[in-house]
Amino acid sequence: MEDTQPQQIPPVSVRKKTACAECRQQKMRCEGDPSTLDPPVCSRCRRLKIPCVFSAPFKRTHKRKRLQELEEEATALKRQLLSASPAAPGSPLPSGDAPPPRQEEDIDVSLIPPARIIRRSGPSADNDPTLSRTIDGLELAPGIIDDCFELYFKNYHSMLPILDPSVTPNTFYQYAPFLFWVVVSIGSRRYTRQPTLTQALALPVTQLALQSIIVRTKPIERMKGLILLLNWPFPSGPFYRDPSFVLGGSLFHMAMQCGLHAPTFSQDFSKTYLKLPEQELVRRAEMWAYVVIIYQRTCSGSGQANLVSFEVYNEQIHFKPLLEKLPVALRIQIQISNIITRAHKTLLDLGLLSMTPQQERTMDALLKGFNTELDSLENLAPSIWDRLYIASARQDLVVMHFYKSATTLDMQSCMLIFNSTSSVLEQVRDLDRDYGLHRICTRFLLTVTLLSLASMARILKGPFARYLDQIRGSDLFDTGVRFVRSCSIQKEDFGEKAAACAEQIWKSKKVFRNPDGSINITLRVRNRLSGGPLHDAIRCWKEEFFDPEYMHSAPGMDIETVIPSGATAGLDATLAPSSVPNGALSDFSAAQEFLQNDELWGDLGLGLSDNWDVAGSSMSWMA
Repeated sequence: MEDTQPQQIPPVSVRKKTACAECRQQKMRCEGDPSTLDPPVCSRCRRLKIPCVFSAPFKRTHKRKRLQELEEEATALKRQLLSASPAAPGSPLPSGDAPPPRQEEDIDVSLIPPARIIRRSGPSADNDPTLSRTIDGLELAPGIIDDCFELYFKNYHSMLPILDPSVTPNTFYQYAPFLFWVVVSIGSRRYTRQPTLTQALALPVTQLALQSIIVRTKPIERMKGLILLLNWPFPSGPFYRDPSFVLGGSLFHMAMQCGLHAPTFSQDFSKTYLKLPEQELVRRAEMWAYVVIIYQRTCSGSGQANLVSFEVYNEQIHFKPLLEKLPVALRIQIQISNIITRAHKTLLDLGLLSMTPQQERTMDALLKGFNTELDSLENLAPSIWDRLYIASARQDLVVMHFYKSATTLDMQSCMLIFNSTSSVLEQVRDLDRDYGLHRICTRFLLTVTLLSLASMARILKGPFARYLDQIRGSDLFDTGVRFVRSCSIQKEDFGEKAAACAEQIWKSKKVFRNPDGSINITLRVRNRLSGGPLHDAIRCWKEEFFDPEYMHSAPGMDIETVIPSGATAGLDATLAPSSVPNGALSDFSAAQEFLQNDELWGDLGLGLSDNWDVAGSSMSWMA
């Protein structure tokens, strides 16, 4: 019997199909057939609307390697941006990055009478030569770092003297890296040799600011960095929004966590018992004063209530002797902060949403009392800064008269608003003319100026404009708009956009009017305290120029501005299309592209979206 063996059948050679390049990269099945003369597009490439390419030589790109390549490319682009067209020292800034400097650019800002001036002695090149530093792939040479430090201590330090000018950049970097980069960032705001440096530092330094909140070491240095960053924040742009209000709250709670609000009882906020000398207690009290003042100004600039002051704690008996040892200028600012805080709390308790005539009379009496307290401070004000801050506080109080109804807002209230607003604009004008204030203007002073412009426009378009000095008001409005624009350090930043918005409001024939054409200068935005006039003006501007529902003219009414034609000659000259960047005001489409974006609303302290819910969101508010 023959053994039956299974017959060996030779394997049939099956041609292996070749997938397209995209499917091979993603390791996906591909039904394409490259053997045909004109291979059809596979279903995946057709769905993604991408080219369907069949290529024999193929090498898969790993995602991690691709990410590394993208990071290297981004770093190279940053370096190219930083080194692009470097200007010679002292040359004007390119028009694409910031407004051109004015004739008084050579004025030494440190000559402004400050609370105290501490001269910086340059670092010794022999003992401690400055080293190059790198942040997020951006490397700064020693010369750039020295220049930025020199600019900071020459121009900005006198306005907020919380740093030691004798400390070298290397020491700053060694003991407080975040504070080091903040000083470099502020010094680079008007650094003509590298005009794009501030923009390049915005994101990485802000990330350091957020990281500093959770770091456990050297809290005082980190708080100083936040204080400086809240005074001179980075300019906003397409990829950056100013986080000042959020950082202000973090700064305040960091200070309380360290026990700065009760310096004589620091051991209650420390892991070990502390017996501090009196000099250290005064230093802590001074730091707490700056924290509260900056926090209050950040809230005020965002139209938010500040409910924190020096008077809310129970240890005032121990704290007041320390305050008396602080500089006079700082003590005046502390008193201003207390007055504004008490005024905000009192008016919130009174109710601003809908006031009765009795409540309005009570508000008049309260505002008069708070103004009297400010008047008593003027005799103690030794410097022009103190007088400016007092004038700003008085404006914060008197603009609350706008919360009255249309029938009770009388000429006396409008006169008070006009005088206080004019005083602020005049002092800003004088400081800018004599010392170049626009170069070192803080975010708070910029917001104060915008509030002045919004209030002045509302008053001069109101029913009592004929009783006011309209020519003076028009000239001051013109000066204020130019000042706000000159504060811009980057094209299309908050200063430039705010100036363009103010010009449109001034030239509008429908703003502060009812649909029937009647004048109405009362507020609809009634939850932003002293920031209400500014936010209400922005709302009126938005409705007129960008909301189709409100883009209409009042029927049968000539709603020209009440200001005589001769009074607006100076302002109209500045509103010519040639004077506006990119013709922003010459046509509606350009204005819409220039102004209608999220950056403007974020800078004004408005929400990131008009709606609570996002379409398609998987989150829901359910119990």
